[in-house]
Amino acid sequence: MTPIPRITPSTLRAIQDAIEADQDDWESVGVPAGEIGVECDRAIWLAFRRASVPEVITWRKRRIFERGDIEEVRLLDLLQIAGIEVSERQARVRGAGGHLRGKIDAQALGIKEAPATIHVVECKSSKASDFRIMVRDGVKKANPKHYATMQFYMLKRGLDRCQYMMSNKDDEDLHLERVYLDVEFALRAEARIERIINMPEPPSRLCTKRDDFRGTFCRQAAVCWGEIWPRVHCRTCLFSTPLMDGNAGWDCSRHNKPLSLAEQDAGCPAMLFVPALVPGEQMDASEEDETVTYTLKDGSQWVDGRDAIPA
Repeated sequence: MTPIPRITPSTLRAIQDAIEADQDDWESVGVPAGEIGVECDRAIWLAFRRASVPEVITWRKRRIFERGDIEEVRLLDLLQIAGIEVSERQARVRGAGGHLRGKIDAQALGIKEAPATIHVVECKSSKASDFRIMVRDGVKKANPKHYATMQFYMLKRGLDRCQYMMSNKDDEDLHLERVYLDVEFALRAEARIERIINMPEPPSRLCTKRDDFRGTFCRQAAVCWGEIWPRVHCRTCLFSTPLMDGNAGWDCSRHNKPLSLAEQDAGCPAMLFVPALVPGEQMDASEEDETVTYTLKDGSQWVDGRDAIPA
């Protein structure tokens, strides 16, 4: 017998609906600093180009994000009650022409191991299983993404120490670890992002097959493997180019003008896909007609610039 689904109380449903109705734009303008350690170049490129549909932030996920913000404040308060000076909260950090973007949690002066040295502060929280791994292995091995982000922050802030703080959400235990700047690592990490964002077409996949475990939770997977069409806007258009002007600018060679973020999202009737994003094989192109012809996976012909996207 099929179990009867549990009824959601009306008040709970009203709370959930109110949280989900407040949908800010969670899509990054560029490459988030927290993603600098992502292993797959192609995933970074596709996210930067906004190829996939935006992530829907459910009421539960929004509360998870808010819990992280609350925990950050709590951790910084712990530094202050220990007599450590905390400043520069949420200071912006930019790199790779302004396209690599993030905010430090804070800076601290008076860390007991080196009281005269200013540290970047990075605050995190985790479940017990991840916390135990962090304590055992340290951040560089346990969470390379966190490590890469801290290296970028230290490089751009002109500092050579970072105080990493992690709390265990299950039992309130704390892990504190000081990380030193590795200049070569940080420069290579930023140079990699700069190389990726300047590529006119997506780089090769990290995953060798669709069910590769490394791509299990990749939000770009469906577009990456040609299972769905990418979004239609300026960032997926072959005429657009990111500018290294320090302001995360974009340029359109078709209309010979810079593109605002609103214009990038809107696109225009002259839009033509970056060829590697089309789920098919390019067969021909007409500069005069401004069209590109493809043979799709089902054998049909499709002309970009003339035909509607197949359903």
